[in-house]
Amino acid sequence: MKSKGAVVEFVGSESGIEKTLVPQGGYTLHALPLRGLAGSPIARARAGLLSLKATIRCTRIIQRLRPRAVLGVGGYASAPAVAAARALGVPTFLHEQNSVPGRVNRIASRFTTETLATFPDATRRFGNAVWVGMPTRTEIFGASREEALRDLGLEPPVVLIFGGSGGALRINLAAAEAFGGTTPYTVVQVSGRRDFSRLSTENPRHEIFEYVDDLWRYLAASEVIVSRAGAGSLFDIAAAAKAAILIPFPYATGDHQLENARYFTGRGAAELMLDSEVDATTLRGHVEALLNDAGRREDLATRMGSLATPGAAGEVARRLLRAREKEWGPCTST
Repeated sequence: MKSKGAVVEFVGSESGIEKTLVPQGGYTLHALPLRGLAGSPIARARAGLLSLKATIRCTRIIQRLRPRAVLGVGGYASAPAVAAARALGVPTFLHEQNSVPGRVNRIASRFTTETLATFPDATRRFGNAVWVGMPTRTEIFGASREEALRDLGLEPPVVLIFGGSGGALRINLAAAEAFGGTTPYTVVQVSGRRDFSRLSTENPRHEIFEYVDDLWRYLAASEVIVSRAGAGSLFDIAAAAKAAILIPFPYATGDHQLENARYFTGRGAAELMLDSEVDATTLRGHVEALLNDAGRREDLATRMGSLATPGAAGEVARRLLRAREKEWGPCTST
C-alpha cells in the first residue's frame, strides 16, 4: 500500500505485542486500553465498557484520518475500529487468518464490505468472503540458506522450534529436555517471553532465545521446523518451503489450530503431532526421523512451498485501495 502512495496507520491494544512491533516498523499505532471478553461477569463488563470507549475514540480517529478503507484482522482489538468505520460509512474489510473463524469476525463479517480468507474452506463460513491467502513478509520468499547460516553463525543441520509470540510451554519444556544434553545437529528454540525464564540448556549446539526479530533468517537456515499451527507461522514455513512438524495448540477456539494444520498435513506438506503426544522422547524421535530421511524432507518441503500465497499481501492491498474514494480526504488505510 505504501508503494502505491497510501498512508498506513494501525489501531491496536496498548497491552499487545503491536505496542512494540508497530512503532519499530516505522508506523503510527493508535493504542487503546482494551481487554478480552473472557473471565468473570465483572471482568467482561469492564472489557465491554473499555470496548465502548475505544469505539468512541476510533470514531474520532477515523473522522480525523478520513481513510479510504479500514481492515480488521480479528480479535477484540480490531472490533472498535471496524465498528466505528462501519458507522461512518467507510468501506470496511476483514481478514480471517484461521480455517475456523473467530467469534468477532463471524459477527463483524455481517456488516463489512468484504471478508478476505486465508484458507479456501473458510470462505464457506461467511456470506461475503473471497480467498486471498495469508499476507507474508517478502523477506521469507527465496531467502538463501547459505547466507542465513553465515549471517547467524549456525552450523548445519539446523532444527528450529518455535510456538508463536506467546510461546508453547509443553513444547518448550519437552524441547529443553530433549535437546539440552548433546546433539549432532544445531537446535534453535524461540521460546516466547512467557516461558523463557523456565528454560535452560547445557548443549552448546542448542540455543534458546526469548524472541527474535529476524525469524525469517532462522527459517531459511533450517532443515526441520517444529511449530504450533497458527496461520501466520504456517504460511511463513510455507513461504520458506521447509519440512515441518506441526503441534496444534489444543485449546484454540474452535480447535482452529488443528484445522489449520490439517490443511497442510492433508496435502502431504507437513507431519502432525498432537500436543498430548509431546514429550522429550517423542519430540526428539520425530525430529531425528526427519533429519535422517532426506527424501521425506525434500518431499514435505516441496509440498509445503506449493501452498504458500506470495500474492496475498498484494491482493489485500489491491482490494483496500480500490475501495470507493471518499470526498473527505486522501488515500489512507487503517
